[in-house]
Amino acid sequence: MKKQSKNNKAVISELKSLLMISGGMILGTMGGKALDTALKVDDTLPGFQAKKLIKPAVQLGAGVLGAIKIKDPNLKLLAAGVGASGVVSTVKVVLKKDLLAGLGNPLSNVQARRIYQDPVRIAVNRYTPDLPQLQASTISEYEYNDPIQSNVVEADFEII
Repeated sequence: MKKQSKNNKAVISELKSLLMISGGMILGTMGGKALDTALKVDDTLPGFQAKKLIKPAVQLGAGVLGAIKIKDPNLKLLAAGVGASGVVSTVKVVLKKDLLAGLGNPLSNVQARRIYQDPVRIAVNRYTPDLPQLQASTISEYEYNDPIQSNVVEADFEII
C-alpha cells in the first residue's frame, strides 16, 4: 500500500512540475506579446530590427534572474518556463521559424491536397506481345499416351 501512495505522490509531483513550467511559458509568451505591443514591433517589415531582440532578452533575463533569486522550487519552475519562452522567442527572431507552430496543416498545400484527396488514376497501356499466331488443328495430329489411362481396368460395378 505504501508503494502505491509513493507512486501517486511521484506522479502528482511530476505533473505539478510540468504545469509550473507550462504556466511559465504561457506567462512569458503573454508578457512578450504585451512587450511587442508596447514597443510597436512590426513583423511585416523586412530586414533586421533591433526592437525584435528586446522581447527575447527580457524573457531570458527574467527566467535566469528568477531561477537564481527565487528560493521556492515551484516558483523556480515558473521562472524556468519564462526563460524557455525567451529561448523560443530568440529562435523565432534569429531563424524566422516558430518552434511551437508545429507542422501546420499539411493538407493546406495544393500538392498535398492533390495527392491525398484526388482518386488514383493510373493509365496502364494494354500489353500486346508480338507472338506468332497459333493454327487450329485437330487432336489426332498429336499422339498422346496417358500412362495412367493405359493401366486402367474397367469394372463391372459402379460406386454410388
